[in-house]
Amino acid sequence: MGIPDRIILTLYTFLMAVFAVVLVLTTLGMIPSNFFMYIITALPGNWEFAAGGVILFLISVRLLLAGIGVFSDSNSSTLMLSDADSGKTVVSKRALEEYISDIAQEVYGIYGVKVAVRTEDKTTINARIHASLEPGVNVFEITEEVKDNVKETIKKVVGLEVKNIEIYFKKIKTHAKEKG
Repeated sequence: MGIPDRIILTLYTFLMAVFAVVLVLTTLGMIPSNFFMYIITALPGNWEFAAGGVILFLISVRLLLAGIGVFSDSNSSTLMLSDADSGKTVVSKRALEEYISDIAQEVYGIYGVKVAVRTEDKTTINARIHASLEPGVNVFEITEEVKDNVKETIKKVVGLEVKNIEIYFKKIKTHAKEKG
């Protein structure tokens, strides 16, 4: 569910909470029931209420469709590796991200790896790697080694091509100062 859907869901939930409070207060007699009769009699011919009803209906339909996955994009939480008569082979993006993280951390001098994977099509992915470096390592050599290892291993193990790998180093450790 995207950010706009979450905002709409939050507003819709707030509206339902207000409706529930009004319903409880009416049931307890704190809000007179003739108040609602007055509002209901004022509805015919009042286009603002009709517009509000249409908007609430459209929001409800949008949330329902988003909930059942109609608006899911190609970056869903799973990747279909194969769909044969004998069955499907699916891998979660989280498993793939953790695997790429492990591959990257096998390279000497790199640690604290976090990975985000995005699908480009059914056979191609892109990876964004955030990591930290140990002191005294060559950034360019590490970067190329990580890219080569990830591309080769993912192609061999999962059968997906890694088209683009972006590596961001968030920290480079410094040598600890010796005290004498």
